[in-house]
Amino acid sequence: MSKRIHTVAIVGAGGMGGLFGTILSEGGLEVTLVDTNREQIEAIRANGLRISGFGGERAHMLRTEHDVTMVKQADIVLVQCKGTATREAARSMTHLADSGSIFISFQNGLGNEDILTEILGSENVFGGLTSMAGACIGPGQYQDFGRAPCFIGEWVGGMTVRAEEIAAVFTKAGLETSASTDIKVDIWKKLLGNMAMSAAAGVTNLTSAEVLMIDPLRDVCFTALDEAISIAHSQNIELDHSEVLKGLEIMTAAGGSGENKPSLCLDILARRPSEVEFIYGTALKLADAAGLAVPTLRSFYALVKGIETHYVGSDYNTIKA
Repeated sequence: MSKRIHTVAIVGAGGMGGLFGTILSEGGLEVTLVDTNREQIEAIRANGLRISGFGGERAHMLRTEHDVTMVKQADIVLVQCKGTATREAARSMTHLADSGSIFISFQNGLGNEDILTEILGSENVFGGLTSMAGACIGPGQYQDFGRAPCFIGEWVGGMTVRAEEIAAVFTKAGLETSASTDIKVDIWKKLLGNMAMSAAAGVTNLTSAEVLMIDPLRDVCFTALDEAISIAHSQNIELDHSEVLKGLEIMTAAGGSGENKPSLCLDILARRPSEVEFIYGTALKLADAAGLAVPTLRSFYALVKGIETHYVGSDYNTIKA
């Protein structure tokens, strides 16, 4: 399969979409960056992606489109839009599924891959995760916070040759990637960190590293983490507590990704719909089904929903059916 992996479409030109696109393009792959935000796309078309932070100041030109239906062929599609846009994006990409594209979700939370599977077919969908951090700080402007390994895997589970080959191609292009035998477990590892930290950062407007420097906030976050682990265990996702803490340390390390504000916090600052339903809402439904008491996570969820009432309409109160 590696001989034919050359074209990559990235749906979502936010912080991570732009960063991944730049890395893979600089590494020799043919990349098309897609976003419905015309101001963003026009800025990139005019001046390239202007990146600061890790790696120094630079600009990189990429092919861009406003509409994914304009992308007629792609070996790999990285789905990096907000969870609130996943269903609409998937419906716009059925032509790519018909032509054999593989879709890899690098989105936050739970539920995105299931939506993609429903619309695009389970045989075409991978899960993915990364602890890298990037932020879009203005139209066409990006902050790069460093490098960390990425993981991808068949959503139906198991190790396959194509997963290993995609990982090898991405790694060769500069995006360090490993194939996973159980990507769902790996995604839960990151989700637990997001559930512990995202709302705390969102309601305080602090970076992850700053949150953990304040003892009362740190205590609340660690209580939320324990509750999140209990939900994972109810889903037969057996994760070692110390291993989860190690992952959280990577996500919140000062001087690296911890200097970034989580995407949920950035959404609140930008007064746009957040991924609170994907990070907290879906997991809370699993807790309800399992009869678990998770008061800290429920409080985090409620606080974010309360903030969003100031600028988000009723259409975003729940995940779209």
